[in-house]
Amino acid sequence: MDTFINNVSHRKTEVIVLATYALVRSSLQLLLESDRELRVLDVAGTASELIEKVSHNKPDVVLICLMENEGKNIDLITDMLKVAPKTKAVILSSPNSLLNQPTALELGVTGIVGTNQSTRILIRAIRQVSEGEVWLNRKVIAELLGNSFNSTGNGKHKNKGLSRGDDLTKRELEVVRMIGLGLNNKEISKKLYIGEATVRHHLSSIYSKLNIEDRLNLAIYAYQQGIVSSQVTVM
Repeated sequence: MDTFINNVSHRKTEVIVLATYALVRSSLQLLLESDRELRVLDVAGTASELIEKVSHNKPDVVLICLMENEGKNIDLITDMLKVAPKTKAVILSSPNSLLNQPTALELGVTGIVGTNQSTRILIRAIRQVSEGEVWLNRKVIAELLGNSFNSTGNGKHKNKGLSRGDDLTKRELEVVRMIGLGLNNKEISKKLYIGEATVRHHLSSIYSKLNIEDRLNLAIYAYQQGIVSSQVTVM
């Protein structure tokens, strides 16, 4: 029994990287594989190559590198999620590609990291997204709040929730605030001195009360209602 337990290894988060340039692909692969919890299954240089590899490998996360003037690559997200609905998408975006980021979120991306941010941030974002969390830049949140798909209700990320505080307990409001700040369930449990199961219970109650389906919309709701300020420091 002891031998069996010692041989059991923790499952790594499996990643496929899309980047146009070979040097960027190899650099990102080396960077990600420096973390013991990540495993790069493959890399791709084009959208069609990525779709083929995602369809075959079904990775946990796809990292899509968007350099300047590469916004067209966002369109592949829809096709990628068709062949691998459970795969999460993280965008690594240059600061000048900010205008493409709300569109990426509409299409199903749950993580956005700037190329001006650290390696530690990128790795943390990939881990968090693989666990079903979201990772957003505060500037993107501000952009989302001014975007027509929020105000008109025609897009994917629309909130028909209640006004701030209606039917939510004080503890539930604390959880909503922490979701808006980008904390994951483990971090919330530590902050509030409660178990992760209790955090999940609160989230289930919050989703039901606010008629919100996921963490991304809940984060947006937190900003819309002023529970979190869009002036908070960028993640």
